[in-house]
Amino acid sequence: MRSRLFFLLILLLLPLSIRAETTWTVQDDGTMQSIRGITGSGDVLVAVGNTGNRMRSTDAGATWTLLSSSGSVWWHDVDVAANGDFLAVGESGAYAYSEDDGATWASASLGVSNTFYDIDRAASSTGYVVGASGTVVYYANGNWFSGTPNVTETLYAVQDNADGTAWVVGGAGRFLKASNNGITWTNFGRIGSDTLLGVYFESASTGWIVGENGTFKKTTDGGVSWLTVSVSGLSTQHLSDIQAVGDRMVVAGDKIVLLSEDGGDTWTSESFVDENITFYTSYVRDESHVWVAGTDYDVYSSVYHYEVVEDVVEEEPATEESVDPGFSLGEPAEAEPSNLIKLTCEEGADVNDPCRAVYYYATDGKRHAFPNEKVYFTWFDNFDDVIEVSADFMSDLTLGSNVTYHPGTRMVKFQSVPTVYAVARYGELRAIASEDIASDLYGSDWNQQIDDISDAFFSNYSFGETINSVQDYNKDEAQASVNSLDDNF
Repeated sequence: MRSRLFFLLILLLLPLSIRAETTWTVQDDGTMQSIRGITGSGDVLVAVGNTGNRMRSTDAGATWTLLSSSGSVWWHDVDVAANGDFLAVGESGAYAYSEDDGATWASASLGVSNTFYDIDRAASSTGYVVGASGTVVYYANGNWFSGTPNVTETLYAVQDNADGTAWVVGGAGRFLKASNNGITWTNFGRIGSDTLLGVYFESASTGWIVGENGTFKKTTDGGVSWLTVSVSGLSTQHLSDIQAVGDRMVVAGDKIVLLSEDGGDTWTSESFVDENITFYTSYVRDESHVWVAGTDYDVYSSVYHYEVVEDVVEEEPATEESVDPGFSLGEPAEAEPSNLIKLTCEEGADVNDPCRAVYYYATDGKRHAFPNEKVYFTWFDNFDDVIEVSADFMSDLTLGSNVTYHPGTRMVKFQSVPTVYAVARYGELRAIASEDIASDLYGSDWNQQIDDISDAFFSNYSFGETINSVQDYNKDEAQASVNSLDDNF
């Protein structure tokens, strides 16, 4: 009873409420011909596009200035590097940079003459550019190098994960992952037959791709399998870009924009058919400010700003008789840290439905996904202790790093690399130098105790010193180094 009364008194002291209003505002209509890329830093926005045009705003898009044209070069994308430089890429290997927030630009060469379509530099030490005929250029050790993904389709979008890995999509449904700062490539084949134009991953396992003819798909297992995302109002419109910050996500397309404010769990659409605006690009500054940009009839540039405004609304204080929370503050949450959790599946849900995914709710307050059952069963014997929770409860938990193999239980190798590793605490892999050492550590049947790891999960692990003798690693001590999963994050 005391908890009910306390809650009641709190409500009586709060006469104000906050209501969120959202608005779309046209910020540009015709400064240049067509916009293909937009990005920003603070209140400075830069857009690039057809016929060498670049334009800039210093007041969050309220007004725009056309910068000097660079001839006939068509720009396809612009990005802000970790050091604050603006970078643009375009036709015939064109590359330009600005060190003064986009006010002035200088050209440089990346050593490639193929057309570039996308650039992403998420960290000071990494970066990727992709383009025509399978072109990839990656940034490492302060220089740009040509990558060899061994595909011929045009690559239209890349996401640099700032850890040496990147996701890449392109023509005819091509889907790739780069590892080792662009040296190693995993080809996942084709995700359908439609050209893919945008990619965004929130973690190593969960991501989305968009493309032509209404292609909109989501994966929760690092790109191994995909489910179609259905949104009211979306049919066969081309979708050109997907961007996100926090829980705010935006997809830009042909006369349509898709928005999510809950990290991609639900989506709404906004139609621009009457305005005839084809949006090619988007930029999310924070969860309250989104820009989408493109062209009207491929003649006039267009920039629309989406803003979430919180209004404070006066309300009469509630009376004691009208306020009853209906529960005791002492009631427990749906699950507690150190529990295994999953969503409740609706009747008829197939084996690939996201409700099948089991997470570990860790003491760090995050939910951690198991990449597959092999990893799961190195930690747990069965699924008896899994708790079903609501979608609201699940979405309130930040997605943390994937669960890695229990130390000391199994040896592992990646599908594209022959090296066999022992597993140490925190997902550290240690290469085993020889078969004799593996036999001494794991017995004569050591080669039956090796699990393959998909290259898609390469970034889940770190790498330690090579095991050159049996004295370098004790699998029993490795197993005993963790009492629970919480000890491994």
